[in-house]
Amino acid sequence: MDGDNKELIEFLDKKFNKIEERFDGVEKDISEFKTEMTGFKNEMLSFEDKALKDLEDLKQEKTMGDAQDKRKTKVLEIHNDVLKSNKILTDKQASEIDALGAF
Repeated sequence: MDGDNKELIEFLDKKFNKIEERFDGVEKDISEFKTEMTGFKNEMLSFEDKALKDLEDLKQEKTMGDAQDKRKTKVLEIHNDVLKSNKILTDKQASEIDALGAF
């Protein structure tokens, strides 16, 4: 019986070593996957931060541009009113400007 036990122990030892080797590889794969996912997550968050900053910059530029456009429009309205009231523009030119609906 001792011979049978010895063979059984050797057989089980080989099987358990193979199982342990498989689990060692899995733990390593899981660890690498976690590291890769953490890196990916960090890259995505950095991209999102940059995109949000760029969007905020564009919103500020748009706000400033809109304010400038309002001022320019007001100046052009004043110029056109003066040109019309002093008869520098013909009636046809004044009508064409009014038809554009720019103001």
